[in-house]
Amino acid sequence: MLSNEWKRQPTLKYFLNIEVSPIKIGGTFLIYLHIMASSLLLKFRLLHRKLASVLFIFFFIIAATGLLLGMKTFFTKTIYDSENKKTAIKLSQVLPLDSLDKLATTNINKYTNSNYTNTEKLEVRPSKGLSVAYFKDNYTVQLAAETGKLILIEQKKLGIIQDIHDGAIIGNIFSNKAGGTAKIIYSLIMGISLLIMTSTGFYLYYKPKQIKNVKK
Repeated sequence: MLSNEWKRQPTLKYFLNIEVSPIKIGGTFLIYLHIMASSLLLKFRLLHRKLASVLFIFFFIIAATGLLLGMKTFFTKTIYDSENKKTAIKLSQVLPLDSLDKLATTNINKYTNSNYTNTEKLEVRPSKGLSVAYFKDNYTVQLAAETGKLILIEQKKLGIIQDIHDGAIIGNIFSNKAGGTAKIIYSLIMGISLLIMTSTGFYLYYKPKQIKNVKK
């Protein structure tokens, strides 16, 4: 005969979603499952606290920089903006890269009174019919890839914020190959940790409520 205390333990519906009463399965087994659930809850709570205490500053920085990047339009200075329409072109219609580089450099020096000698990076986007040249001090120049006409010059003042947010600033400390590896490791650590924090946080919120409802 099972005691009243054992009879008050949760049924298997709580643990396994099976409609079986404690009388049929045995009160001892249910108590064991209850202990396991409580132990898992405690382990998740400890893991959640440890991760939060160690990685709190990184999560705060990622959240703060993400918020700033979400408002990046307020931190972008437009120096020149034409009304030239951008249409898709074929790759064969794109001007030679050295010509695009020279045109972009000439325009950036003209409109910003700078003395750049070449671009840091040059992208060609045939699907949009333009090329994008990147310079130091977060300047970008957009040209029509087919004609070389100037479309846009702007300065994005959140370059360092972007580097902090995605971990590129860590990669910049090392050489090219080591920097890329460091950025990947940082991204993996932050991504996995955030997933664990989210999962354990939800479990710590939901499980006690479930236990409370079962006891009722």
